[in-house]
Amino acid sequence: MNRHILPFAVALLVAACNLTTDPTSPTNDAAASAKPDVVATSLNQGAAPIRIYQQNVYPGFDIDAVIDGITSGDPDRFVGALAQGLATLDATNWPERAARMAQEIEAQNPDVVSLNEMVTIERKGLGYIGLPIADGRVDFLAVFGAELAKRNLAYKLVDSLPLTFAPVDIGAAFGIAPAGTIFATYYDRDVLFVRRNVEVANVVADTFAVGQVEVVRQIRGSITADLTLRGETWHFVASHPEPSWPANGQVTHVQEILASAGDAARPTVIAGDLNLQPSSAEHEQLTSAGFVDLLEQQFGSSAAGNTCCQSDPALRNASPTLVKRIDYVLVRPADGYTVGPMGIQVFGDDASERTASGMWPSDHAGLFAMLVLQRMRP
Repeated sequence: MNRHILPFAVALLVAACNLTTDPTSPTNDAAASAKPDVVATSLNQGAAPIRIYQQNVYPGFDIDAVIDGITSGDPDRFVGALAQGLATLDATNWPERAARMAQEIEAQNPDVVSLNEMVTIERKGLGYIGLPIADGRVDFLAVFGAELAKRNLAYKLVDSLPLTFAPVDIGAAFGIAPAGTIFATYYDRDVLFVRRNVEVANVVADTFAVGQVEVVRQIRGSITADLTLRGETWHFVASHPEPSWPANGQVTHVQEILASAGDAARPTVIAGDLNLQPSSAEHEQLTSAGFVDLLEQQFGSSAAGNTCCQSDPALRNASPTLVKRIDYVLVRPADGYTVGPMGIQVFGDDASERTASGMWPSDHAGLFAMLVLQRMRP
């Protein structure tokens, strides 16, 4: 993580306490007493602070490779991709990585947590076809929720958006066993959490029109909600689009995100692994619609803001290998407001942020954003 937090990010944390006392935050009182004068000098009475954590969690399982194996018509290629995906899933130990993310959430205390690729993967009977992979089921959402609970972190689930569902009944497909005997199932979700004292309204979780149809239909979408905290209501859009999928005349993923964002009558945040780079036309669409790219604002084109991707599928590369920027927190101020003090930290780009056994938390770096919208002075 980039440790040189901008001094005014501290002001945000103090402001969060001063504007509305937050009973779930163990650190706010200390922050307020340490820097009581920063608020008076940096923030005006109309200030609206928020803290956000965005993370693609990485399942380890390469669903694209498995689909390619199926469409190739080559059973060996399919079985090889399936075996590799499940072996990597097991090697990357989601409970250990989820614990590291929860540890950072405890330290950073975000108001909103947006997570991509929160999969559930199940497998059964693969030993019958010679794969040394035990039966089992891992539910990323359940594991993550348990890690939050272990630390008594006061978060609630806003929604979980079902995306790609890929059941593969291997026994039935190859005519070697009755249905339900030898199978693997992949189920993808986006997830949005908020702290328990955040008021939630107008939740919409919906999929995009454009999908990728091969053996299974791969789907993306967004979760939108109005979140009220410290007296201000934010419109939040959490998404994991795939702009490279052909639209074929339909509304593109980015266009759908912008439609979900609505107008500038309220402050709006877009967070997600957006699968687009700062030089792309889609990034230009977002910034032209009034959204401020917090990574760009803090780091410019510096590699310090890169978020993708660790080179070792098992997440044990010795040094970080983040070579591009595709994960974002973007904010559009409401009419009459401007982006005030802000800071954004990259999580998962420093050896100190690895798990207990030495893994990176994910193949993507996460983002902890802290920002204030301030009312424009007349």
